[in-house]
Amino acid sequence: MSNPPAPPPANPILSSYESFYNSTPLTTRLVLTSTSITYPLSFIYDPSSLFANIPLYTILRFQFYRIITSPFICTQLLSLIFAYFSFMESGKRLEYAIGSTNLAALLLSMSGVTNLFHIVICFVMSGLSQNPQYLLIPCIGIWNLILSVIAMDCASADPSAQRKLFVVNVPTRFYPCALLALFTLFSGSIELSYCISVAVGYLFGFNKFDILKLKAERRRRLETGVLRKFTGKAGFVPSQVENDWDLGTDRNTGPAQEAGQQGWTPTVFRRPDTNTSTSGGGSVPQFEGGGTKLGTSSSATGTRSRPNATQSIPASTARDAGLLAAERRAAAAATEIDEEKGER
Repeated sequence: MSNPPAPPPANPILSSYESFYNSTPLTTRLVLTSTSITYPLSFIYDPSSLFANIPLYTILRFQFYRIITSPFICTQLLSLIFAYFSFMESGKRLEYAIGSTNLAALLLSMSGVTNLFHIVICFVMSGLSQNPQYLLIPCIGIWNLILSVIAMDCASADPSAQRKLFVVNVPTRFYPCALLALFTLFSGSIELSYCISVAVGYLFGFNKFDILKLKAERRRRLETGVLRKFTGKAGFVPSQVENDWDLGTDRNTGPAQEAGQQGWTPTVFRRPDTNTSTSGGGSVPQFEGGGTKLGTSSSATGTRSRPNATQSIPASTARDAGLLAAERRAAAAATEIDEEKGER
């Protein structure tokens, strides 16, 4: 008989996407997915001409949607790779801390403020210099969001804290500025939108845009209304705070940690705790000795009792029953011996 054919090998690309889908919360996954889609589309048609924030088209041609869509475009492979690894950890950490809805509102607020500042500065520079070319300076790319998030995280850091930038330790508060200087060194020019993004991130970190915070009551209305399907998606992280989102920088040493709670521990992707009992939630004790008697209640030990054992059997009754069975077996054996002797 021939052996059944071996199953086909797993597709590595599909396996990688499934791992990314199952381990990444919803908002972070949507941001990275939308950014990744724009790169292969750039081989067919440049999406930046349609979605980038170019003041001439955004304002003078009333294409206001560019204010929202401009950060979710990436047309360079190297930039996409670095953006993926940079935003993956910071996005997941922030989403676990404030929830998927709050993170989406925060990113859209950062995008809107950055693009509005970019438009105002471009129009001012164009008016002062009488050069309309300033109206063609684009604000585009996921790095505008990444730099804002990093600056927001570093804004309230301890003055003595440091972060490593390759082989150099820089103060955490000035880490976004060092990163911006590195980008300027690599590109050979100052990127206006990146400078604005870092400044906006610091302003968010110092709570200068509290008016844009999504209140808990409005968030609940959104999640039960227009975002009802959004909340049912895989990886949705509900907000763990009842008030405004917490824009604190150190997620591990915040008020939640001081109170003995887990600040940004994933609640949606947390694996079931196998060390808790099914009845009371306590720890299941290790097996010692002979265990419990059949039919006895096990609620005190945290183990599960038999469904058909409703009453416990007294120990004396069980012992008497055992002795009676032993006497019957001994009497039957003596009778058989007497019968064998009589036949002889």
